[in-house]
Amino acid sequence: MKLYEKLAFSRGYEEAFRDFLDVCLYYLSVGMLAEDYRRVEKRYKPYEMELFVQMFYRVSEYSEGFCDVLGDMFMECVSHGNNGQFFTPIHVADLMACMGGNRLKPKQSVCDSCCGSGRMLLSAVKKCAEENDGGRLFCYGSDIDLICVKMTVVNLMMNSVPGEVAWMNTLTMQHWRSYHIDLQLIAGVWLPILKITEAGDTSFIRKLENAMEDNSELKRSIQSNARATQLTFDF
Repeated sequence: MKLYEKLAFSRGYEEAFRDFLDVCLYYLSVGMLAEDYRRVEKRYKPYEMELFVQMFYRVSEYSEGFCDVLGDMFMECVSHGNNGQFFTPIHVADLMACMGGNRLKPKQSVCDSCCGSGRMLLSAVKKCAEENDGGRLFCYGSDIDLICVKMTVVNLMMNSVPGEVAWMNTLTMQHWRSYHIDLQLIAGVWLPILKITEAGDTSFIRKLENAMEDNSELKRSIQSNARATQLTFDF
């Protein structure tokens, strides 16, 4: 937090946090998002960019084991509950994942249509990994807030979780961008590979429509608004 406070002193907490996410994505994508990184680099002094790097390594360390450090930072320093942006407490997210029982299997897909920082997805993947020798779920997430989308992408990549995170409005189905995470085996280690597609180029909406057609109970729930369904298994 001290590193973050130094950066936020002259820039503000939200601006520094947004720029930090772009720095994280630059390093995690092995330089693919160079344009966003250069935009940040032009606005900060060299010693401040070094602070970003130190933050990146610190967050990477504390994110091991599917921990949502970014979500905690965001709620404490950026959102302060504005726009109702309080994320599900981690212990509650873990409990909800446990309630899925043995339904969580490697390569199965799971969806959170209002993913926030991605902690519900992380809890589901953690439960699956604990019971299946490290096996990963395929995660679909979406959010209308681009900061939340980027937090989820960073969290999934730091934990080598495959999936797609869509920047979209799930009520109107308006889609602006998707971040696709694939895993590639390099020297015996599964490393995340990032690809970005622009407006309309997403499998998330097709999967959501297919899930509603295949799951009559889910469709009735959404249409009647009788109960909120956030974390969806067998997606």
